[in-house]
Amino acid sequence: MADFAVEAPAGPARPGTVASRTLTARCGTTRLARDFRLVHRSAAEAGASPDPSPYETALAAMASCVLVTQVNGFTARGVNLGGLSVVVSADLPLDDEGRPAAGQPLENIRWRSDVECVAPAETVCSINHLTTAFSPNHRVFLDASPFDAITAGGRPMTWEPAPPVSRVVTHSAVLPLEVTAVWEYGSEASFRTVTVVDGVRQESGPFGVDQAKQMLGIDRAPNSQEILLSSLVAELTGLLGEEASVPGFQIRAAGRLDTRGMLNVLREIPSRFHRLTLEVTGPQRSKLPALVGSALSRSVIAATLAHERTVGVEAWHNNVLERSYVSATKAAEAVRDELTSRSKS
Repeated sequence: MADFAVEAPAGPARPGTVASRTLTARCGTTRLARDFRLVHRSAAEAGASPDPSPYETALAAMASCVLVTQVNGFTARGVNLGGLSVVVSADLPLDDEGRPAAGQPLENIRWRSDVECVAPAETVCSINHLTTAFSPNHRVFLDASPFDAITAGGRPMTWEPAPPVSRVVTHSAVLPLEVTAVWEYGSEASFRTVTVVDGVRQESGPFGVDQAKQMLGIDRAPNSQEILLSSLVAELTGLLGEEASVPGFQIRAAGRLDTRGMLNVLREIPSRFHRLTLEVTGPQRSKLPALVGSALSRSVIAATLAHERTVGVEAWHNNVLERSYVSATKAAEAVRDELTSRSKS
């Protein structure tokens, strides 16, 4: 198992941005030196800088994880890849002032994988289907993934996310987001983000994605789980800054990958990125739990992770659409059940 953590803010940053950095990770008893800095534009400054928003990097975390999961799947089948990319898109709900709608999850999340290889279409579709069950970040978006623990000012606190609300969304009420992750070599990938703000197309990237050397990477960039945590702390840093009367807060988010679940060795262990924790320290200690609770209630990313949702999926093979379907937790768990049953027979 591997535990990853990210904190923000991480030193000075340009106005309207939040810097976060990855912290030393643990893989079993081994410490993994991880020290990468990621910069996001704050939620309140959407479109004001070339840096990605937290919502774009949250989607990048899904895209890069899906991509690496598929690379591993094709490698296990002995398929040589000519190219592989994953495009993830979603709609960010906006309020009447054009800001991210408080506490509303990302909507219409979908991804497509485009693979170039010499392999039967059945193989491509099989790997695509298995990805929906075993990609840790696909599952963290798909499943209900609340925080296991939250501490504010050194004291444990609870936060109950609002129940999911069905709402009719018009195009004028959302900001379309798109992220493209492209495989480079081994566990290395890069991603770019695209938004259209007031009719102006805004792109950012490319940004690297990689694993630690102990996890078969070359340690040149954060991995997809660290990118997800970074998006969360960046958004919460901006929201907490709006809630509090004085600055000086530090936010640390952490989570776990467990290969026993990712490889279906132990059925009871989730295949998703799990054991999500949040720790907030800083001034106004007596008021901190209330401030953190308010920020979490306004968080788009926390709302997106809090409840089960469906994700649209497409499998493209040599520029041909082979399969299109909707991924859901029940179907993903059925895949794991089937594989468990096969291993016992």
